[in-house]
Formats: sequence, C-alpha cells, structure tokens
Amino acid sequence: MTGVSFVIPVRNGAACIRETIASVLAQRDGRPMEVIVVDDRSADGSFELLKELAERWPLQLIRADGRGAAAALNLGIRRAQHPVVCQVDQDVVLGSGWAARLADELRDPTVGAAQGLFETDPHAGLFARVMGRDLEDRYAAMGDRIDHVCTGNSAYRTEALRRVGLFDENLGYGYDNDMSYRLQLAGYRLAFCRDARSTHRWREGITEYLRQQYGFGYCRLDLLAKHPRRVGGDSVSPLSMMLHPVVMSAAAISVVAGLALGRAVSRPMLLLGAFLVGLLILERSARGARAAWRFRDRAPLLFPLVHALRDLVWVGAIVVWSTRRLLGISVSPSDSMRPRAGGLPSLLGEPPQTRWRARSDSVLAVIPAHNEAFNLPVVVAEIRAYSRGIDVLVVDDGSTDGTATVVRQLGVPWLRLPHRMGIGAAMRVALRYAATHDYTAVVRLDGDGQHGPGDIPRLLQPLRSGDADVVLGSRDARPGEAHVTAGKVLRRLLAACLTALTGRRVTDPTCGFCALGPRAVRILAEHHPTGYPEAELRLFLSRNGLRMVEVSVATRSRLSGKTSLTPARVAVAAARVLLAMCIVPFQRAVPDLAHD
Repeated sequence: MTGVSFVIPVRNGAACIRETIASVLAQRDGRPMEVIVVDDRSADGSFELLKELAERWPLQLIRADGRGAAAALNLGIRRAQHPVVCQVDQDVVLGSGWAARLADELRDPTVGAAQGLFETDPHAGLFARVMGRDLEDRYAAMGDRIDHVCTGNSAYRTEALRRVGLFDENLGYGYDNDMSYRLQLAGYRLAFCRDARSTHRWREGITEYLRQQYGFGYCRLDLLAKHPRRVGGDSVSPLSMMLHPVVMSAAAISVVAGLALGRAVSRPMLLLGAFLVGLLILERSARGARAAWRFRDRAPLLFPLVHALRDLVWVGAIVVWSTRRLLGISVSPSDSMRPRAGGLPSLLGEPPQTRWRARSDSVLAVIPAHNEAFNLPVVVAEIRAYSRGIDVLVVDDGSTDGTATVVRQLGVPWLRLPHRMGIGAAMRVALRYAATHDYTAVVRLDGDGQHGPGDIPRLLQPLRSGDADVVLGSRDARPGEAHVTAGKVLRRLLAACLTALTGRRVTDPTCGFCALGPRAVRILAEHHPTGYPEAELRLFLSRNGLRMVEVSVATRSRLSGKTSLTPARVAVAAARVLLAMCIVPFQRAVPDLAHD
C-alpha cells in the first residue's frame, strides 16, 4: 500500500486540534504513515498542547516562524517521507477511510491531487451552517474531475508538489487555488472523491464569518493577478459566484453617484443600484431555497441576507487591494487575512521604511540551470524557506526539457540564453543583472539541488564582516573525513596545483557554491570565465588580487536526473584548466573602475 504523510498546519487551533489529530490517527490501516504537525507561532496554548500530545501520540512536531499557513505547510512537506501528502486543516475531522479513498485516487499517475467532501455539522451555529451548506451546494454541481482542490481536505502526490515548487508563501488564503492551477499547467489532473468525507468546523458568528469572507475576496484578486485566465473562476467558485462582487460594486457606485449627483440623474442611478441588488437577492433566494430542500436545513434560507453582507465585504476587499497596488505597497501573506485593528493605515501595510530591505545588504541568489525542470521548483522553494529576504534569479542555459515553462511559474525573475553556453556565460549574464539592479552580494547555487540553502548565511558572513571579496564553498574543508574516492583524489591533485600557483590554500577547486561581494560582482560581470569555470575562476581571482576564503559546506546528491557532464565535456574542461594554468597567472590584471 502507498505510504501517506499527514501534514497539519496549526495556528491558534487549541479548541479542536485534539479531535483533528485523533481523526487522523484513526486512518491507520496498515500502510506506512506519519503525522507532521507544524505550529505557526500560536498564541492560544496550541503549541504547549501539541507538545503534550506528542509525548503520547506518534507525532512529529515542528515550530514554524509565523509566516503563514502556506509556509508552515511547505515546512511539513519538506519533512514528508511518503509519496502521498494528505493536508488536513486544524479544524477538520476526518471520516472513516478518508485517507485510503484519496490515496486510491492517486494510484492513477496522471492525478496530481484529490479532495474529499466537506460535510456540515448539523449542530453547528447558524453562520457556520450557512457557510457549510453554501459549499456543499456548490459541491453538488461538480463532477468527479475538477479544476480546484480545496485545502484542508485533500491529498497530493508528493512528487507533483515538489515539481511545481510547493505552495506559494506570498498568499494567505488562496494558496490551494494557486496550487491547483499550477498542477494542471504541469500536466496533472485533479480528482474529487465524494466518498472521502470529513467535517469542517466553520467559524461561528457573523463577525468571524465576515472576517473570513474579507480574506477570500482579497485573495481572489491576488489569484487573478497571478492567473488572469481564471477570471471566470473554477469548479468550486463558479462564474455566478465571481460575478457577485462585480455586480455589488456596480450597485454601490450607482447608489453613491445617485446620492452625490443632481436630482435629474439621482433617481435613475438609485433605481439602477436597487435593481442590481435585487438581482443578487433573487439569485441567492433561489439557491438558498434549493439548498434548504436538499439538506433539510433552514440555514440556507438566510443566503440572501448573509451573502449580501458578504458581497459588501468583498467590495471592501477590492477597494483595499486596489489602493495597496496603486500606492505600490508590497504584498504579504497577512494581507488576505482579517483586517487588523487600527483602521485604514493598517490595511494599507507598514510604513515604507519597515517594508524594504536596505540596499546596502541586498543579496541575489543565482541559479544557472540546464535541463533542471524537475529540480528547480524544490531549489527555489528551499531558498525561500531557509534564506528569507534573498532574491532569486534563474538563468536558463538553453534548456530543452521544459525548464523555461517551469521557471515562468515559479514567480522569480529569470533570463534565458538562446542556446547552451555553459555555467560561466550564465553567471556573467546574471552578474550583469545584479550590477544593474544594485545588488551588493551574489550567491551561486546549482540548479540540481546539490547545494543546501541553509549554508548561505555562513557564505555571506565573511563578506559582511569585510574579511573577503569572494567566499568559496568547500566539500573537503571539514577535518576528519577519511572516506576517499577517485573524485576526491583528482580534486586534491588539482587543488595542490592551484595552491602552488595562487599561493593560497585551495581544498576544493570544483565546488560551484560561492558568494561574491561588491568588488567581485563588478569585475566578474565583465570577466567571469566561461564554460565550466570553477578552477579557472580561482586563478582569475588570485591574479586580480581579490581576497578569497573557503567555508565548509554540505552537499548532497542530485534531486533527480543525470549530470550534464559527459566524459567528452570533462576532457574539454580539463584541457581548458591546464591551458588556464599556463596563461592566467601571466595575464594583466583587469581594471576595477570603481577603484581607479
């Protein structure tokens, strides 16, 4: 049977998390299974409760850093060991056999994700039942194949999540929609299993309901900005629902105009506004009556009133979202969450001086990539997770495997070379980009995932302390590693030659994991060696008087795929290094115009 990893992000979920985890543990049916709970800086005692539960129940408990549900979810997914990840929200109680039924849907390799059916607790409060019955009514109109898998009640193919780059951590609400859209762009299908049932504990009370609806309305605009072709909605949020805020906005504008303009036009404008609101109420009345009959519950009869309030809140979200964009205010996952106390300035974000990093410490992570379509999403996601505040640039070195398509979906700047030109040429292009955009440090990581972003702070430290112009990663700088391979022997022979030529100790001449300071960025933007440049780069740096230090780094195997270094390319690279050893030490130093 297929192994399953459950990932449960938690933030202030003490009220129902015990019941949720118990329902997850009840899914055990003999298949390999793990439960990963990620507490996202709860303030209601959830973390303390989870620690107590972890002492009695088989849980892995992780403490996140408060960056939102998507970031917490990604943290858990990176720990997941099984081919299926079941994502369960903190307020969802799974029914019997839920995991087995969704895992069966993923036996089809073309299915990237599957969701179950949310049921409404018949004993919940009025507004919780209104929200639940509304969703159930929309589910009833859906087929088995859908284009949106709802978060909190779903199973994902782990390989598919990593292929598309995990969840977008810039989104508060709506990261499940975004993931569904990206999975389909990557060629996966989505499935809906009505037999996999769970109960959602919706928020109680009108205030909590409207706060959540504000988030839904705000995140829909973030989604449209990222996926403009989804203006017509999806299977869970159909066009009829998407039109509600549009019609309500038109009604609000008509009423305001009617009150502000002269008597000659005020009456027609007011009548138009009333007519539009009447259309919305009529449509919701019909849907509410149908849902009340279908579910034998009177709560849907309140659809006209409750959804009119919802539409007004959505209009407010449109105003806030548009204002933020017009003022150029940066986005944050919390933007689509409930409005904070403090009025309009809080809705518009923090003051500029607290939102922007000082350019004196701006870092760009550069990823040269050739045919790394399956690895890049994971590499970019890891940089975002472990090195917050660092920008990312991907340079596609003439890939032929769909890398260009994948990069466009990752939400990072990218450059594409017209044909394969080698890592050195890709780095030269990237460094020119960095110099043009005033970055003061550049970190290079390979696109195959061998370099761990967790080492980036250690590479940057000598630059920030002023002790080096270039920091070079070394796999051989750690003492006590006695295991010797043929590759290590060849590297050490080359390292001995470079040590003799440069007068500086070189331990790992072929590691591409490095950090470049301002002076190195300026010079190498025009003079970075091309081809496979690592060894030649060390000769060039020494000849031009740039201060180098080595820092030990951990490396790992490629995430997937095969290396592009064929025997023929290795032979050409070796010949070039030998030629560089004869020529570079005698070349004239290149001018650093900033110091002339």
